[in-house]
Amino acid sequence: MKILVLTNLYPPQVVGGYERSIADFARLLQHRGHQVLVLTTDTPEYAGNHVSRYPDPPVERSLSLCGRWDGQTGPYWLPMEQVTPLNQQNLQVLNQHLQTFQPDVCLAGNMTFLLVDLLEQVLAAGVPIAHYIMNKVADYPSELAPRTPLYRYITCSDWVRQQLLQVGYPAETAITIYPGAVVEEFYQPELPAHDFLRIAYASLVMHYKGADVLVEALCLLHAAGIEFTATIAGGTLAPKYVEVLQDLVTSEGMQDRVQFPGALSRQGLIELYKTHNVLVFPSRFEEPFGISQIEAMAAGLTLITSGTGGAKEIVEHAQDGLLFESENPLDLADMLSSLVAYPTEWDAITRKGQQKAMTRFSQAKAVEKLEATFRDLISLKEI
Repeated sequence: MKILVLTNLYPPQVVGGYERSIADFARLLQHRGHQVLVLTTDTPEYAGNHVSRYPDPPVERSLSLCGRWDGQTGPYWLPMEQVTPLNQQNLQVLNQHLQTFQPDVCLAGNMTFLLVDLLEQVLAAGVPIAHYIMNKVADYPSELAPRTPLYRYITCSDWVRQQLLQVGYPAETAITIYPGAVVEEFYQPELPAHDFLRIAYASLVMHYKGADVLVEALCLLHAAGIEFTATIAGGTLAPKYVEVLQDLVTSEGMQDRVQFPGALSRQGLIELYKTHNVLVFPSRFEEPFGISQIEAMAAGLTLITSGTGGAKEIVEHAQDGLLFESENPLDLADMLSSLVAYPTEWDAITRKGQQKAMTRFSQAKAVEKLEATFRDLISLKEI
């Protein structure tokens, strides 16, 4: 198949896991023999790390974002007098690539700060769209959603599908395909030692991701005399927030126990997981999914998660991971200390978690389901 991938950012320009997942899909689809073209923006201020064992397909960075993300005030659109010409330029660029590449199908990713007009233009050219949604809702109001059998939502969790339906998006035909992770790269045949708590955090270091909840739980462990080390890895759009966390760590005398290495590449995460035995996923907002949980489970780390939104679909409490009450550092500290208190149960939960990651959340399986969806959409076009 000839597959056009339409998305707002593409590595190494990233904000979060959405862009990384779409990139992994694009690379793996090309590796499986499809002809792939990525059409995205050139926004170097969001540079990050995301290396894959598979090469990138051709990437055209000729679109323009109509807004920006700000770590203090949040996302914002540019003034309308700027948005209108940028959108017209984007439509012209897209039309050119539709004519020259002539795709069989389009995989749409994160469309934040790209207008829905682009999707309408793809459909007007007779190209069906599989729109992979990894946010709570799509990036345009439900009343603007394309309503045609050639446009189908793919959601990263059942929770996201339900959110779309509740607010009026035409998601009756949507299917859930968990994005999975490159579990083969993270897999460790031997579980990390359970000698003491070696805690990892791997996400954006932001308030909504709950990094402060983890730090408060660490303070409780420290006060209780429980041995641990912790690494809080991830980039940030709010440097002052990170400084507050670092100051708290220092004021509590934990600076020798807690590290803040910043954003890590995929290889950096693999190395991180080799020296840790627990991943804490303390997000306070309703997560659409949470890929870092799968990566850590595959590496043999025990997952302790707030389980908000779609993240809850990953783990069964006390079977293959642990759930704690969101925004409750005391409950989190109790879950962490329970692992030390019950080492046999700790080992059993970890092994089941690793097995689940490897069998249910493989990225290769996700791509196979994507291919089937593409073929289904193409067949509808031919009717």
